[in-house]
Amino acid sequence: MALEAQLRGFKLIRVLSETFDEDFLQSVLPQECKDMHFDSTIHFDAKDPQACVREIQAQPFHVVNVLIGCETGVEAFDAITENMPGVATNGTASSAARRDKYKMGEKVQAAGVRAVRQQECSKWAGEADEYVRSLGAGLSTSGSWCVLKPTKSAGTDGVFICKSFAEAEENFGKIIGCANIFGVTNETVLVQEFLKGKEYVVDSVSVEGEHKCVAIWEYDKRPCNGHQFVYFGMRLFQSPDGHKEKVLVDYMHKVLDALDVKHGPSHGEAIWLDSENAPCLVEVGCRPHGGEGTFVEMTEPTLGYSQVSVMVDLLEMPYRFKRLPKKPERFNGGAMEVCLVSREEGMLAGYPLLPQVKNLKSYKSIEIKVPVGGKVEKTINFVTTPGSIMLVHDKGQVVEEDQATIHKWEEEGKFYKLAATAETFLRLRSF
Repeated sequence: MALEAQLRGFKLIRVLSETFDEDFLQSVLPQECKDMHFDSTIHFDAKDPQACVREIQAQPFHVVNVLIGCETGVEAFDAITENMPGVATNGTASSAARRDKYKMGEKVQAAGVRAVRQQECSKWAGEADEYVRSLGAGLSTSGSWCVLKPTKSAGTDGVFICKSFAEAEENFGKIIGCANIFGVTNETVLVQEFLKGKEYVVDSVSVEGEHKCVAIWEYDKRPCNGHQFVYFGMRLFQSPDGHKEKVLVDYMHKVLDALDVKHGPSHGEAIWLDSENAPCLVEVGCRPHGGEGTFVEMTEPTLGYSQVSVMVDLLEMPYRFKRLPKKPERFNGGAMEVCLVSREEGMLAGYPLLPQVKNLKSYKSIEIKVPVGGKVEKTINFVTTPGSIMLVHDKGQVVEEDQATIHKWEEEGKFYKLAATAETFLRLRSF
């Protein structure tokens, strides 16, 4: 989003909600953002947001707007905008519920909107164990399942699907007291009912309380490597009659209203419950869709716009927002992010099939997370995927065939060349 704004001629003031080493920040940037520069950098102090605002206002620029970049900036964004006259804000009154999954679910339920049954637990004995039993997950492996996750995190970080009481107890210990993906220690664990059904993503942009859905995605999750729900991909979604999209969008926008979201981007996840034929909230991030921004190159060719382009349009052409449909209109073709799923582990000596991947009809781009010489792990979540491949084509069937081909290559053990030792790696690399 920052790059798009810069390409359109805007100056950029970067506000960091935490202190990071600059080399680290550069290391996590997507390749296309490596040459991007910020005109100024300011560090946010949660104890004194007004000081941050004064520093922003002291810069030699006319501030047009404040945009949120990622999940860890939610509270900083709310505090800065609340204290800065002339910019849109969601305020801080509901900040905690927009960031904390437990408070989020409770606030949504209080508004009369379906949300997951849950309890925030700080210990196993006498607290989490009793709630697990109340969900029916503690009786036997044939009973109901439950979900354990950090109260504050993102993606699939620290999320465990537990089929038995013993699994729940073991995984509780893997979360409590450990650092989440953002480096913050998990002081509590969220124990939730297991929601059975397909998972969908509703990406939206809100302006003055008016919500517009800018993309709907369907997750492709399958059992692999001893885990029940491993991400194999995410496809741009539309149903034959459009009914499911309408229900998903209406539901997620009620969730945004319940969380007092009036401005900015959001990334909401919901399960379509088979038993209720209706959606139920997993969580919503009050920030842009993540994934290094690869969604942009899939939505813009297919829909004609993206969450990023809509957000940046607000800086110079706000009238375009009013012209957007409430949800994307029917589109031709297909788009999908194929998440790589390794069934092997070891030192990576190469990706021998990359030339064939790039020759697939729907190939758009690739994001490599594990470089040659790095360690490949068995994929169980977003953190352990070796990368992803973006597919876009004006015929949806071509996209589906190509993603099936990629996963077939992986299943057959052809996609990765692994070296048993560093010496073997150097020898393989010489060929």
